[in-house]
Amino acid sequence: MDCCRLHYAPEFIIPESKGQKKTWDKQAMAEAVEMVPKSTLQRLVHDTEYSPEQVVEKKLGRKPVFSTEIEQQLVEYLLLMESKYFGLTRRDVKVMAYQLAVRNGIKHPFGNKEEAGRAWLDHFLNRHKQRLSIRTPTGTSYARANSFNRESVAKFFDILEMEYEKKKYTADRVFNVDETGLSIVQTKIPKVVGSKGKRQIGALTAAERGSLVTTICAMSASGIFVPPMLIFPRKNMTEL
Repeated sequence: MDCCRLHYAPEFIIPESKGQKKTWDKQAMAEAVEMVPKSTLQRLVHDTEYSPEQVVEKKLGRKPVFSTEIEQQLVEYLLLMESKYFGLTRRDVKVMAYQLAVRNGIKHPFGNKEEAGRAWLDHFLNRHKQRLSIRTPTGTSYARANSFNRESVAKFFDILEMEYEKKKYTADRVFNVDETGLSIVQTKIPKVVGSKGKRQIGALTAAERGSLVTTICAMSASGIFVPPMLIFPRKNMTEL
């Protein structure tokens, strides 16, 4: 039986002949009254902060520190900072939550560490899992971030459209080319079984400090691809 709603079963009401009022089975009604969780019902009745429709939809457990409106503003701020390439870390969010509670006089259980706890952050992310998640950002230089704006993108596509109209390119003539770097040194070394108490354990790799090999890939909109090209590093040639 749902603890937040009272369901009346058909056997609790005994219909009589037409023209007479319906009466209750006293024994069945007494059993129904005993099944109602009185403490839960009293708590919901005295909750004047929400409407009756919102009260019955509330989840059990500890009440969130911040209201729904404040949490929505915090979500919007986190997404705004991430879009500006200044995403906040876990600790940044916890410190901000503590400062938000203190400056607005909101009662909180954060203690004296001047930051919210790990449990609060986990529950906050779970409540907004449709919009927030922990991600690993990609390093982006200031020059690239500053150049990627509405005006630059619009200018690029204007030039691209002019070239399409002029040359009449088909899908098999348009290629997307990109480059990446491959390290010749193993970057992730798996854990091994070694001597307990030993200060340092080594594992053999190609070199301690390696250089990057540039890899260039190209593929057309029709599915045609060019085999990857590798560019190995070399020293500058000097004439004698």
